[in-house]
Amino acid sequence: MLFDKPLEDVTFDDIQELSEEQIEESMILDYKQELNDYSIIKQVTAFSNTKGGYLVYGVAETGKGGHPQSINGIESDINKERLEQIILGNIIPRVSVQIKKVPIPGKDRIILVVHIPEGQSKPYYNNQDKRYYKRYNFSATPMDENEVEWLYQSRFFGMSKLERYIEEAIYSSQKKLPHEVQLHGIESHVVVAPLKIDGQMFDPSSEFGLKLMELYSSKKSDCGDYLTYSIRPTKSGIKWGDEDKIRNVNNKVEVHRNGVVHSMKNCRSFFQDDHRKRFDDELLACNILHTIRFSSTFYSKIDYIGKVKIMVQIFNCTNSIIINDQREHENGTECDSEEILVERQWDSWKLEEDSLLITKYIMDEVSNYYGLWSSRLFHEEEGIITYGV
Repeated sequence: MLFDKPLEDVTFDDIQELSEEQIEESMILDYKQELNDYSIIKQVTAFSNTKGGYLVYGVAETGKGGHPQSINGIESDINKERLEQIILGNIIPRVSVQIKKVPIPGKDRIILVVHIPEGQSKPYYNNQDKRYYKRYNFSATPMDENEVEWLYQSRFFGMSKLERYIEEAIYSSQKKLPHEVQLHGIESHVVVAPLKIDGQMFDPSSEFGLKLMELYSSKKSDCGDYLTYSIRPTKSGIKWGDEDKIRNVNNKVEVHRNGVVHSMKNCRSFFQDDHRKRFDDELLACNILHTIRFSSTFYSKIDYIGKVKIMVQIFNCTNSIIINDQREHENGTECDSEEILVERQWDSWKLEEDSLLITKYIMDEVSNYYGLWSSRLFHEEEGIITYGV
């Protein structure tokens, strides 16, 4: 059925099943016979401010709150990109939706399905008619001042909660390391996290961890290995990793119960004939690329759809140079910052598709710290991004 699969896999049979099973409108489902630009902005705003849900266009229901009475479809020449721009341009803050055109067999008409994830930056404002809406009694209903104020408070509390969690669970332990230990590496952290981390998204177990490894290992990678077979439970969730006791560095990958994905790698390269501190940008780029794609696999498995925050933080960078063929640093300069922090926000369902683009954006910004305009590792030609030295 519509609710039990990714939107990209939805077919006309799933729409027919809604009719056959007499699935009625609800807090997360609304049928519309015709598509209207004004109405879709209002409806998307309401779903985003509530629990998210589905708009199904081309279906006439038996009455308000009823089940499908007929499936006649709408015109097939709907421009998805234009519809997305209408939504993006009229709702504040910006929301992201999934849109699928489902052909009706034997007809030149379609069913248009719009999936709206629950918003993580509530409240959302309909800038077209200057109002906030919520989903109530099977329709988009204006919100009162108290409801809007409560959502604003929840938004800012949720953002500060995520920042505190990342600081306490991930970065604070690195900052507490003795200086002589920090000298042994350039510690890089790649974190992908939902904007809201209020609940437990999965139950940690060896079976879950192994299945996640299996799902991810089946995907093509532009880099080397990512997960090790050293898998064990932690207070946060599940951890894959190994320790280098000689250099006092700990390379690991973790998934936390609340949906946070964290990868920590040492990005300093060591050469016996040269004592200069060398930053391995290729190792970092691979780690970012892997973590983004691994996060996409993880979120698909736990059925999470929403905005995520991508954070890359690098410690002990001062006076390091970027490697180029293990000799020079491509006319750049030494980094004069102790720490590097780069952040992005993205849609969880676009992580896999946009992984190269996101990694390029982040690596370009990291390269700026070394006096370089862009990363040497990515190339773009006619809008196509490729990876490789």
